[in-house]
Amino acid sequence: MKSLVAPVMRSLFTLLLLLAPQIGFAGAADARLALERFLDGLDTFSAEFTQTLTDETDFILQEASGRFSLALPDRLRWELHAPFEQTIIADGRDLWMFDPELRQATVRPLAQALGSTPLALLTQPHRLDERFEVLDEPGHEGLVLVLVPRSRDADFTRVELEFTPEGDLRSLAFLDIFGQRTEIRLQTFQRNPVLPAGEFRLDLPPGTDIYRP
Repeated sequence: MKSLVAPVMRSLFTLLLLLAPQIGFAGAADARLALERFLDGLDTFSAEFTQTLTDETDFILQEASGRFSLALPDRLRWELHAPFEQTIIADGRDLWMFDPELRQATVRPLAQALGSTPLALLTQPHRLDERFEVLDEPGHEGLVLVLVPRSRDADFTRVELEFTPEGDLRSLAFLDIFGQRTEIRLQTFQRNPVLPAGEFRLDLPPGTDIYRP
């Protein structure tokens, strides 16, 4: 069974940390404050992205593109378009992962599925301190906010958020337990867009196998 983490964060995200206000930063405390200001009044969000997966030697294993949308709290649509298709839906109650090539869908209760995945950053930002430790590490170019999962069952070891001097998020990097690094770069985004009806509903084609681990 495929991990819920790999396809998401090879795209993932946490991505609601992606629009800090246009201010200068000095460290993790300032970046955290910018995040809180960004979340103030945030109801919906949508973006297109590219992602690059590398191994521990920085060899490129995969490049992909996709889009995501979210409605706070607990609703997310995450789609990979190329080089393969995959859809992940958090509908407020369950977390669905659908592989159209295999015609397989996996569904788990949202509360159970989120605890050890970076999806929590996207769908439940109000629980960030409960699930992550925020570090301020020197030695990076620019401002990098590092988030470390508190759960020992997490499938990843850290998330890095890099901001530009102007206060924009430049990239999101995710390091999994196998030493593979996924870097996500935002292409376009909208804050509080009106999302289509059914955006967070997964319509499965006939014949799809559904697994409930």
